[in-house]
Amino acid sequence: QVKKIVIPARRVQAKTHGQRDVDDTLSAAEAFFLGMVARIVATMLTYPYLRAKVMLQSTYGNAKVKPTIPQMIVEQFSHGGVWGLYQGIGPELTRGVFSAALMMMVKERIGVVVRALIDGPARERPMPGAE
Repeated sequence: QVKKIVIPARRVQAKTHGQRDVDDTLSAAEAFFLGMVARIVATMLTYPYLRAKVMLQSTYGNAKVKPTIPQMIVEQFSHGGVWGLYQGIGPELTRGVFSAALMMMVKERIGVVVRALIDGPARERPMPGAE
């Protein structure tokens, strides 16, 4: 998880600036941004495979002999280069990125509330950005 990289980096930065208390949660903006980046990376890595699968199903349907998904990826690349692999990714990114970012942000806020309810008033800390 990217969160496991961000929180320790925040602790190191706090130590260099002489701060002791570091919050273990992501702010809403951090969670939103990390959710966006994670979805973009995931979509960029999996899109050629998903596109090849859809093209295979729509082009060959119920044919007895059809190419494999890796063969479809090679065919797409040979006909259109890298653009051929990522043709149509715009709507997929638009659809997925904001929903993933919002889900990550809401998940992080729910986690903070649940932790506060479980830990009780003894461990309550101010939410990031609230002062």
